[in-house]
Amino acid sequence: MKCIFVYNPNSGKGKIKKKLEYVKKTLEDKFDEVALYSTKSQEDTIRVAKEACGKYDALIFSGGDGTFNDIVCGVANEPARPVLGYIPSGTVNDIARNLKIPKNLKKALRIIIEGHKINHDIGKVNDQYFMYVVATGTFTGSSYRTKQKIKKVFGKLAYAFGGFKDFLNPLVSKIRLKLSDQVVETETPLVLVLNSISVAGVPFHKNGHLNDGKFDIVIVKKGLRRGLFNIIRLFLLGPNRLKKRKLIELYRAGSFTIETEGKPCWTVDGEEGPQGTVQIENLHHHLEIFVPN
Repeated sequence: MKCIFVYNPNSGKGKIKKKLEYVKKTLEDKFDEVALYSTKSQEDTIRVAKEACGKYDALIFSGGDGTFNDIVCGVANEPARPVLGYIPSGTVNDIARNLKIPKNLKKALRIIIEGHKINHDIGKVNDQYFMYVVATGTFTGSSYRTKQKIKKVFGKLAYAFGGFKDFLNPLVSKIRLKLSDQVVETETPLVLVLNSISVAGVPFHKNGHLNDGKFDIVIVKKGLRRGLFNIIRLFLLGPNRLKKRKLIELYRAGSFTIETEGKPCWTVDGEEGPQGTVQIENLHHHLEIFVPN
């Protein structure tokens, strides 16, 4: 069997570059051939992932949630997709938390060597693929607006700096959610489309990673300070408690449309995504991933 190890040299604090020999030697315990590749950009990551399809049995990669999204975008549309192996090395690592993959390099590699796999859902928003979250509204742009060098110094705290402008002036958008059996029109400071227990490093949705062909759609209601305090409550208390208090609307669906007034930008797995109206679809069990047994 053949595998390629793709790594983002800038992810986290770049520690993975010092461990390449160890990674290659460990992977050679399972695979007959191990290639290494250092990515140069987002486009480069997508390209090398696409080219790995049909050529390698496994695509092992290291990086953060953005790198995971790039890998998904590269392989999702290919007929012969390699099994994915993930070594988390980003600032937040929400996807690793969903998959229960530790950030410890030795433990993450052990999961790949042991070889237990699952089939995992991914999403499609317009023509772009995603792994765990699509969002628009207050604070959602801070993940891609925050520069890499700032994240290296301050870690998760860097995102707080990036969201300070939204804290002073929360965003509010008019949306129309079109489900198969109903249409919901409202004004909201934040919309989240989730298959995740965690967003921005905050594990606020303990039952949010069901991998069952549907997404959770969280629409925060306006309130004090244009809904700012409802957003804070959401990340402190979780969506189920806020739904009981009628501070959010919560829906579940596998395919739906969200129409917007104007062209607000959507954040896709922490990266800048499409603007305006989006069509979202769940691709059930579309990818195969190494996870703990």
